[in-house]
Amino acid sequence: LHRLGLDASAWSLFDRIAADGVQAGGEAYSNWLFIAGQTQDGKREVDVLEQMARSAHTRGLQAGAWNCAAIRSLNLGFVERARRFLQIIDEEGLCTNMSEHLRQRCGAPPPRSAVGQIEWRRREKEEHEWVTNSLGFSLRLNKIEYYKEVGTMHYILGHGRQNDLPSIHRAIESFTREQELWLKLAGDEKGAVLDAVLAMQERPKLVVEVGLYVGYSSTRMASQMKEWGGRVISMEVDPFHAVIARNTIEWAGLSDHIDVWVGHSENLIPRLRDRLPEKSIDILFFDQQGTKMHLDLEKIRSYKLLSDRAIIVGDNVLRPGAPQFMYWTCVSGPFETQIVSLKEYKQEIVEDWMSVTHYQPSSSRANDPM
Repeated sequence: LHRLGLDASAWSLFDRIAADGVQAGGEAYSNWLFIAGQTQDGKREVDVLEQMARSAHTRGLQAGAWNCAAIRSLNLGFVERARRFLQIIDEEGLCTNMSEHLRQRCGAPPPRSAVGQIEWRRREKEEHEWVTNSLGFSLRLNKIEYYKEVGTMHYILGHGRQNDLPSIHRAIESFTREQELWLKLAGDEKGAVLDAVLAMQERPKLVVEVGLYVGYSSTRMASQMKEWGGRVISMEVDPFHAVIARNTIEWAGLSDHIDVWVGHSENLIPRLRDRLPEKSIDILFFDQQGTKMHLDLEKIRSYKLLSDRAIIVGDNVLRPGAPQFMYWTCVSGPFETQIVSLKEYKQEIVEDWMSVTHYQPSSSRANDPM
């Protein structure tokens, strides 16, 4: 609808769904958040987050979504709306140390209900995959309850100290180890690669990340970059992943240093062109679906957004793989690439690769088509 210039119709549909108290799918929420971000309509963004909170399937996910709605309200200057969300959190018995932090930010009165932890239950193995909804459709359970991501938030707020990123990252790592649940994180050796790339770039001003997930790598990079005024723009297609990541980012004290854009990367990349000057991206970190990496890279390059010394990092380029991206960066395009062989995060027997690619705009191949 946005591409057809029918934003009013999209919001009319949203208002009908919200009035009926119906939960829309993640793709629909993603598109509404994309439209709100594209038009810089903060009120509508918070409207969507409120509806996500009201219709979430579990109390843990509801708590994270209400927290996110309050965070965005405060960051956008909607203080009274944030206070109203915190009152709902109190009335629903969803108070956590995050909601209490937000109460302090906006001067809200103390809660009447007890302050506890994000509610979370580990799913047994036989419960992990498919369920049937009321309409008879088979759905991935993790895309309904987001039990792994909510469990991560439970550990972050329960074990990670506020404004202490190493403590927060240890909490995430403890979750994967103690619960024996794999998360797609650039941790351990992969995190060290990101640290090395930041050092290699010598105080990069802007990192663009495609694939935010729960906010592990974005906070890792932003915590270092804030010292020299750098920032991260992170794109995420899944709106509930973005909700949980915003909890991580706020708890780490990095909300002023990380911009979260929700939507499909092919739709968000033109926004980079519209809002950034040419040659402004110093590091481009791809942590999305491998079959899209080469398309996103070519679009960003065609918009002349890469700085002359830009470094492009690709994760999971061996497993599950990104063959066209690898061919373009290793053989065909104006790039020089190093492959780093390492172990997949928390899967010691699984080899994976990260690619570290230096952009060479003066190369004879700089104008070759992909």
